[in-house]
Amino acid sequence: MAEVMKLIRLLLVFLSLLSLSTAQSPKIISNITTCPIDLSYVLRAPVNFSSCKNFQPLAKTPQMDITLIPCCQTLWYLFGIGLAQHLKATTFFLLPNIATSNSCLQNYQSKLTSLAIPSNLLSYCFDPLQFVTGPNFCAQIESSQDMISKLNQTTTIDSGCKPDLADLSPCDVCATTMLQIHQQLITVDGNISHSRNCLYFTMLYVGTINDQGLESEGVVSCIFALPLLNGLHKKRYTTLVTAVVSATGGLLTILFLYFLWKKSLGKKRAYSENLRNVSAGVGKNDTELPILNLRSILAATNNFSEANKLGEGGFGPVYKGILNENQEIAIKRLSKKSGQGCQEFMNELKLIAKLQHSNLVRLLGCCIEEEEMILIYEYMPNRSLDKFLFDPRENIKLDWGKCFRIIEGTAQGVLYIHKYSRLKIIHRDLKASNVLLDEEMNPKISDFGMAKIFEINQIEANTNRVVGTYGYMSPEYARYGHFSEKLDVFSFGVLLLEIVSGRRNSSFYCLEHPVTLPGWAWKLWKEGRGMEVIDESVRETCLPHEALRCIHVALLCVQEDPVDRPTMSSVNHMLANEATSLPPFKEPAFSTHGNYKAVCSSSQSSSINLVTISIPEGR
Repeated sequence: MAEVMKLIRLLLVFLSLLSLSTAQSPKIISNITTCPIDLSYVLRAPVNFSSCKNFQPLAKTPQMDITLIPCCQTLWYLFGIGLAQHLKATTFFLLPNIATSNSCLQNYQSKLTSLAIPSNLLSYCFDPLQFVTGPNFCAQIESSQDMISKLNQTTTIDSGCKPDLADLSPCDVCATTMLQIHQQLITVDGNISHSRNCLYFTMLYVGTINDQGLESEGVVSCIFALPLLNGLHKKRYTTLVTAVVSATGGLLTILFLYFLWKKSLGKKRAYSENLRNVSAGVGKNDTELPILNLRSILAATNNFSEANKLGEGGFGPVYKGILNENQEIAIKRLSKKSGQGCQEFMNELKLIAKLQHSNLVRLLGCCIEEEEMILIYEYMPNRSLDKFLFDPRENIKLDWGKCFRIIEGTAQGVLYIHKYSRLKIIHRDLKASNVLLDEEMNPKISDFGMAKIFEINQIEANTNRVVGTYGYMSPEYARYGHFSEKLDVFSFGVLLLEIVSGRRNSSFYCLEHPVTLPGWAWKLWKEGRGMEVIDESVRETCLPHEALRCIHVALLCVQEDPVDRPTMSSVNHMLANEATSLPPFKEPAFSTHGNYKAVCSSSQSSSINLVTISIPEGR
């Protein structure tokens, strides 16, 4: 099961730090100096090496990101424990020179060989230079004392990450603390390209201060995100174990889900054929996930009682449920009438199980039985953001402080899937109804059924299957099927304007004046009336400079040309740093309905799962 990793491995994306751009494998040369790290822990660590034992390295290409290979991730994480050990003993984060790095890697390789790990994997995954100290890694930091002086405090990280992290709750606290420290380091460094490096240093430092020691289960699984042996995984999911079908804890791969689904549907050839097509795209990516039986789902929802129904989306109805030990969950049930189906279901399993961030909703499990396809999520007591933005009875509960926290959290979630997750993902359906709120009004992005995975160096893609929601689609996507990170940036800009103004973009579609929300905001801004964009309910209590900065950033995001739109890295930086000067923006896309073919009849904020388009030919 990957549940324990969902809020943690997001900040353990130091694997991305180690990306290699060369097509040739560096050699680990002979031991020419003494390694200062005692690597005997490698033989004791309760780590599951299954991803390495059957891995056959492929020839490297300039486009290949080695850090996305599960085996390389496991080997990097495990070596990180040794580097943290070195930090604790010497106060230095990395090794002093290339000779020492080579010596340590040779020693590491000998330990792995004794565990039946192929000897060629280490040179395939590692470049010895990446472990050699230098001032340009993160904020001129080379030692733990450097880090303390840069942060000017360590009490938060000490108190947040000292306890036993074997359980999810303290691990989540530590994960949140690590993100906060990471953001402080980036602010000090001033170079966003060092973000992954600074996150790596944060991880190593946290590993040294935990009271349980570097080899404890909590440190190994929470801080270094290592896959544990099955026996150790089981006890960490006591709230779900009674509902799990398999005695092994439901650790199944996506491929096995396919066969289970095929067996449960039997004669349903259309479903089976559809699923075969999806499975071919999924391949053999492992996704550890609890599989719940239908009986437990029916009991949790009182047989899908209307009283338990939370709402309905493009996938189908969503119900509140209660599992054993009073764990509240949200259950999304595929509707047979839904335009979405097997592909979106498998997409959610494939993506969310590999995404772990405090601003992304957690997938707790699934159910594939009889004719049912069901996804189980963490329960969000405040439901979706659109309820608070557009319902007058709920809108009064949103003050500016909550609005800005929702803006920042959503921006951080989008940045994570674009840049810092193990998979580079374009959401393609970012909107208010897909931002859920927990009991403290913290935002969590949901619904990845329409998301697309990009190669790490991929910039854009084309499709003739346009999915998403009118009003949030960028012009290049709605017209031609071209999409990139800038599609999500555009959607975020519209969402940001909705949060600040309290007005739904689609509410403009039926007005006499042919203007969209971005067009309306742009017009007021150009006339020097930017404050009028702000929702009246928060206009008197908001911080004007903060609200106006949000409007400015939003208008940068909704520009016609994707090249003119900022990246989500820049968006986060502009929102968090008041001293940063903002560039001017051009007239937004779809500023009037004359160039947007949306009409009153299509103004509902519902997702479209298939729009066939014709690509216009050049003249």
